[in-house]
Amino acid sequence: MCNVASLFRILVAVSVILPFADSIAQTSPTPAEDSTPSASHASPDKKWEFVDAADEPKLRKADTKEVVLDLGEPGVRSVLWAPDSKRFAVSYGRKSEARLYQLRDGQWVELESPDKEAYEQADAAVAAEAKKQGVPKTSGRTPWWSIRADKWVQATTLVMHVSLRKLYQWGEDHEKDLSRDFLFTLKFDAAGKWKIVKMRQLSEKEAEAKQKEAENKQ
Repeated sequence: MCNVASLFRILVAVSVILPFADSIAQTSPTPAEDSTPSASHASPDKKWEFVDAADEPKLRKADTKEVVLDLGEPGVRSVLWAPDSKRFAVSYGRKSEARLYQLRDGQWVELESPDKEAYEQADAAVAAEAKKQGVPKTSGRTPWWSIRADKWVQATTLVMHVSLRKLYQWGEDHEKDLSRDFLFTLKFDAAGKWKIVKMRQLSEKEAEAKQKEAENKQ
């Protein structure tokens, strides 16, 4: 009798638990369905969203989740949309580079990168400063530099933040370490071709503020 009673209690407990277990199984996503991105950045018009899931940055349509652009490289530090949602800038932290994209005839295309020209202008400015400080003519070396999209002033105007460290060494015990920050203003035409229209060197205080601002945006 004792065994029969115990068996009856077990059957009753199972009959109570099974409906809840079935409900949980139906509402819990499988690993394949749980694809919540680690970071999502919607365009101002809410038609597009940039996602960086599992270090696989992609651009997709917000309504259908269809992938329209596969950037292919991990390490995205920030994504900045133009106010009209027709352009966006991606800044990479691992490789210290920036990429620009524009919507053209319904397709997203990559524009020419500003990295090379921005670096050359910043490098020339630091070299000129080194010369004024009496550093002998030398190429020096660049142990570190970075470029990041800072803000869109308007749909056709983008400000980039460039940090550059230049190390000059001459003789046996002479060294000059110059670290400088700059803001570059890029102006775009309808086709997406840009031109640097302004360069401004930041003060040390401004550079520190920009660095903190960038860290808060990540």
